[in-house]
Amino acid sequence: MAKRVVALRQTAGGTDVAADSILNALASAIIVVNGAGAIVHVNSAAENFLQGGAEHLKGRALLELLPNDNPLFSLIQQVRDRGFAISEYGVTLESPRIGKHFVNLHASPLAEDPKSVVVTLQQRSIADKIDRQLTHRGAARSVTAMAAMLAHEVKNPLSGIRGAA
Repeated sequence: MAKRVVALRQTAGGTDVAADSILNALASAIIVVNGAGAIVHVNSAAENFLQGGAEHLKGRALLELLPNDNPLFSLIQQVRDRGFAISEYGVTLESPRIGKHFVNLHASPLAEDPKSVVVTLQQRSIADKIDRQLTHRGAARSVTAMAAMLAHEVKNPLSGIRGAA
């Protein structure tokens, strides 16, 4: 199988820049999955995310790395079925291999092969995690306050009945 290298041309300097260099410079993990579900390309961030080197990951089925109930697989299938890009935000990806990650997922079909899908995994920030925890904490406080108010409302009429007797 011949490896094709795509070169992009900078307008100012006229120098060639390899597409792999550009993809490896991105902080977001980029994974290309073929029609059979095997990984055909990963950038450096994806190597870190999937806990493996590019040569080790290429050719392996994504199902070997992530559980089959992972929301990533349904997103990839939707892109293949519909033929256009789809994004999902605030997704939790979890497996023993990669741990637990909160990510935004973007998937789009590859122009040369519509069954191949390019997936971008963008880590959500620590601020999002803190916001989620504060929201849950606020909801718990609301329930506690509602229970206290309900107890007060039940106690008040009972006190009035006791005073009238």
